[in-house]
Amino acid sequence: MSNTYKFKYRKRGLWKCVKSIGHKLHPELDRMDIYHEDGAITSISQWSKYDLRLGTDWVLFTKKQLEKEAGQKVELSVDP
Repeated sequence: MSNTYKFKYRKRGLWKCVKSIGHKLHPELDRMDIYHEDGAITSISQWSKYDLRLGTDWVLFTKKQLEKEAGQKVELSVDP
């Protein structure tokens, strides 16, 4: 299982996709920070004007992080 996930976003038009190890929303600044494997940070201002898509790779990434922090297995459930 990978230590990264695809962070997909757009502002009118084409989707951009970057490999990420984390992201953080700063609502008071209307800014999204995206953290990259090489230590770089991409900051997107006026974030409220963007769309975001996170896929199953993000769900599995988050599950892995939760299991690491909790020290136990986390079960995923899907609502019908």
